[in-house]
Amino acid sequence: MPVLTLCMIVKNEERYLRDCLDSVKGVVDEIVIVDTGSTDKTIHIAEEYGAKIYNYEWADDFAVARNFALGKTTGNWVLCLDADEQLSDQTTHELKKIISTNEVVGYYCTVKSLIQEENGDSSVRDVRLFANSPNIKFSGRVYEQIIPSLAENDYKILASQIIINNYGDCSNKEDKKTKAERNLSLLLKEYEATKSAYYAFHLAQTYLLLENDENASLFFRIASESPKLDKHYRAYSYSSLAKISFKNRKIQEAEKFIIHATKIDDKQPFTFFLASEILLHKGELIIAEDRCKRAYILNQALRMKAIDSTLSFALDPEKIIYYGLILSLRSRNNLNYGFYQKELFSLFAFQTGMEDSAISAAVQKVFGSSSLSNEDAEIILKLINKNNLSFYVYMLGVNPYKQQVMTIVEQLLTRYSDSVDVMKLYARMLEEFGKVEEAVSVMESIIEGNKTDATVFFYLISFYLKQGKDDKIKPLVLQLERNFSHIPDVMTRVRTLKRKLLMLTSVPL
Repeated sequence: MPVLTLCMIVKNEERYLRDCLDSVKGVVDEIVIVDTGSTDKTIHIAEEYGAKIYNYEWADDFAVARNFALGKTTGNWVLCLDADEQLSDQTTHELKKIISTNEVVGYYCTVKSLIQEENGDSSVRDVRLFANSPNIKFSGRVYEQIIPSLAENDYKILASQIIINNYGDCSNKEDKKTKAERNLSLLLKEYEATKSAYYAFHLAQTYLLLENDENASLFFRIASESPKLDKHYRAYSYSSLAKISFKNRKIQEAEKFIIHATKIDDKQPFTFFLASEILLHKGELIIAEDRCKRAYILNQALRMKAIDSTLSFALDPEKIIYYGLILSLRSRNNLNYGFYQKELFSLFAFQTGMEDSAISAAVQKVFGSSSLSNEDAEIILKLINKNNLSFYVYMLGVNPYKQQVMTIVEQLLTRYSDSVDVMKLYARMLEEFGKVEEAVSVMESIIEGNKTDATVFFYLISFYLKQGKDDKIKPLVLQLERNFSHIPDVMTRVRTLKRKLLMLTSVPL
């Protein structure tokens, strides 16, 4: 009898299947593949690996298809993978050790997915390895589960260090939307039948991917308030509610949700990072710094596998480091500024293998507001990405070598034409070069498309003062008071501005 059976259901997976099957070579003794209607080379690839292939007519139910595949297995252990997943070669030793036993047990594996738009790794613990038995069945039309069946049959469910890497989540946004649209009807049917918080959570995730914030919020609320749902899923639901509220400028609501999230699960870096962003928007800079530092420390622990969680998201450390640098610059916190600098250069050393690289030298010049050579400018332009754009824009803005800065900014405009930070710096540079009319035009275009950045209003008011266009100032002041009344720091600046305007202009305020 085979010891370990790989059990899969597939359809049109020629893009991924070969890599998946390569990852289990020498590990599995039997491969059972159930095909639900492939029209590409999927079956041909499976045949190359000696798989036992069965055709199955798709019936809009993943659990039924999974159970059909389980019925074809003969191994005394079963490993379940999707075609876009690969078994990490670092963990095959533990897997072989586990299957050498005869325990009635299921094992949590860590399924890691790269999330490109968040620049980080998500990890979900899921039972993918279990002792085989004809009594074990999957349940659920979609996001099918094996744990209820294992529990009903008195299986122990234990943790393992087995890692499964998912490459399907690296697909583009349109592919993800297509998959979400396919799953939506199945999820709605399953939720209507079960009213399960587990399916409410997945419905919320699906609606979020489909950019339906209203329904996403509805189901995240259901999931977050269910005591039966795993606490990590509940915390993530609260964090997602906070993110939606923050995006829609409901700051107090966002803060309430993020506090709930951190109370339930205080080990998630993305939660504390979002908390920092919310607090910064409120003008609470010192607390925002504290949450950012905590996010970084938790993130490093998570990347070192020191946090055990059913659901976790490790951010790209670069993202937190650059954000932390901006916070420490704004608060003049030299201790934190030094901390993040050190972490950044350690990251460069890790990435390049050199302590004194050309990258580090160019970045040191940015930190020191020094003159930048053409070579330095090229390095910085290659280094800038969405994670660090705000930081480099900030540092370029205080660099006294304006002509060099303008050359870099003009190139950034071609890459980040929708970035408010880049456009603001470009307008400021134009004003410094005496091109006030052009600067005004840029700032006006920013406000036309984005009324959430108070600094744009203040800059534009200063430009109007230089032009003597006093009549255009009052509407901007009124918009500031209307749009940012919930932010004490902005309101303080508005009051100071109004006092100065009374002395400098005849504008009735």
